[in-house]
Amino acid sequence: MLDKRLQAVADKVRPGKRLADIGTDHAYLPVNLVSRGITPFAIACDLREGPLQNACRTVAEAGLADRIQCRLGNGLSPLSAGEVEDIVIAGMGGETVASILSACLWAKNKHLHFVFQPMTRSEDLRRYLLTEGYVITAETTLQHSGHLYVIIEAEWTDAPPVIDEAAYVLGRLDGTRDREWLLWQKDLLTKRLKGMQTAGNTEEITRLTGILQGLEERL
Repeated sequence: MLDKRLQAVADKVRPGKRLADIGTDHAYLPVNLVSRGITPFAIACDLREGPLQNACRTVAEAGLADRIQCRLGNGLSPLSAGEVEDIVIAGMGGETVASILSACLWAKNKHLHFVFQPMTRSEDLRRYLLTEGYVITAETTLQHSGHLYVIIEAEWTDAPPVIDEAAYVLGRLDGTRDREWLLWQKDLLTKRLKGMQTAGNTEEITRLTGILQGLEERL
């Protein structure tokens, strides 16, 4: 049984596609998807030995060792091109996810579908995606245990770079469906703007003012 956050991530994985779960921890996500017949095969990856041992234990207890492999390594390095079609990277900072993608040449593949759930700095992830040929196909937000989360789906299409600071912060979020998350961002940006005004940082004042204007238009 997945918690609300992981279930929302699981719902974005395409049925019938081979999956890689990066930063798998206990491998709850791949075990859930494989046991329900959503995913035929999965690779659970983690950077640290302890979490990977937990993952292997979860897989073994579920009797799924023949359909879920556990691999140790950093980011996408435990994988080879063509092994999977859907890739989940959840529970990391947006800047960390961006660095994982930038370190993997084969990630820029039109056959891959990515599901990201950045814990912080989602704008850093969107900035990387939108300037490196990816398109954000969908976004959604949810609240769980007092926290707001955003889930980003993306694919690489060799799209032209998008140079738009508001797009990096707002993505494809909807002013009605994702209003609570956008209002939270508005509060953060407003506080940041006041700080920049006090410091006299003209460039940052202009950037933040433009983002807030775009946010107001969406709300």
